[in-house]
Amino acid sequence: MKKRWFSCKILVGPLALAAMAASAPVSSPEAPPPTGPREVFNAGTQALKAKKLREAEALLESVLSSQSERFQPPALYNLGHVRFDQGADELKNGPPAREASKQGWAAANHADQAIKSAKDALANGDIDKMVASYMNGRGVRKELKAATEAVRRALEAHGATLLKWQRSEGDFKSAVELNRADADAQHNADVVDRCIAKLVDSLQELQQCMQALGGKSDDLKEKLKQLKGRIPAPKMPPGAAGDDDEDEDQPFGPRPDQKEGAPKNGEQMSLSPEQAGWLLEGFKLDSERRLPMSWGPPGEPKDRARPTW
Repeated sequence: MKKRWFSCKILVGPLALAAMAASAPVSSPEAPPPTGPREVFNAGTQALKAKKLREAEALLESVLSSQSERFQPPALYNLGHVRFDQGADELKNGPPAREASKQGWAAANHADQAIKSAKDALANGDIDKMVASYMNGRGVRKELKAATEAVRRALEAHGATLLKWQRSEGDFKSAVELNRADADAQHNADVVDRCIAKLVDSLQELQQCMQALGGKSDDLKEKLKQLKGRIPAPKMPPGAAGDDDEDEDQPFGPRPDQKEGAPKNGEQMSLSPEQAGWLLEGFKLDSERRLPMSWGPPGEPKDRARPTW
């Protein structure tokens, strides 16, 4: 089965925006903040057109809170655009799924080779072969770490995008519920639905790659430990420069005068592989129907002229 990858480049053109109120002025720093639903809706639509997505989201949500029957459908429609664009922006925070997965599977393949080399060297018992296998394994372990980080970042970005696009699809569907004749909102919901299906395909592939990397890393670590235990101290190679594994830099443990280092500060993973799995398991198109895993040719979004308010 041919893998399908998600990329911003394959998205259809901008989804049709609800037209702004006629002659709505652009807000200026001196202008008072909008108050009524009409003014807030116009300001939110202006912010959307200017790509000020957070501002647009807050303003359009205010329109929904006003319970204005007249402005709720167009506000939901434009919120769908806001959150779709927010999701597309989230993808930019990580590497493309194709590149990350390719890097990950290549590292996993190299790990298999390093593990086999270690097994052969341990069985042979030749010191020089064990040293060479140990040094090769250290290099592959660094490659595994770099690939794992790339896949992690891609998983995180794709997971954040999934959450935004779920809300986008929900906004368009809510607009349809309020106005059954709104064919454009239904069309846009269908477009987002297909984008989500492709996104989930990429998430599943990334998750499989992450799991494989974790298993290979554990296996390789165990083989390096076995090699370290068999190589005599005089033959043990020095730690590679820049290796962030303290136990590998100092294969015979820390020096007596060396204190245990403090934990390293780093960014916390906001989306773990397990959380990505929960997203995939829990996401449904509606209350019963599971998300399809196929990707069909997307329909072109329709431009429309909404009535002015």
